[in-house]
Amino acid sequence: MAFEKGNNHAGSRKGIPNKTTAEIRDAFEMLLHDNLDNMKVWLSDVAQEDPERALNIIVKMAEFIVPKLQRTELKAEVTDKTVVINLIPKRIESEN
Repeated sequence: MAFEKGNNHAGSRKGIPNKTTAEIRDAFEMLLHDNLDNMKVWLSDVAQEDPERALNIIVKMAEFIVPKLQRTELKAEVTDKTVVINLIPKRIESEN
């Protein structure tokens, strides 16, 4: 069946992963879950040699669990350009 303009039923729905992708993610999740104890040992071994590298590994793994915050842009309109600076003199205590 050739694609016809206006055919809304062609292809998969937006945001729905295909079956193969879902199966691969499930298999990878199972692999990680089954190796949690090993990962602790491996990470400890890496940390003994190079603590910075161990932290980098943790940060990279965290990206898959903790969602990254989206950047936000703050726009403000400046209407008053007056700057007030209050100077408070410092008290000098006598040495007596």
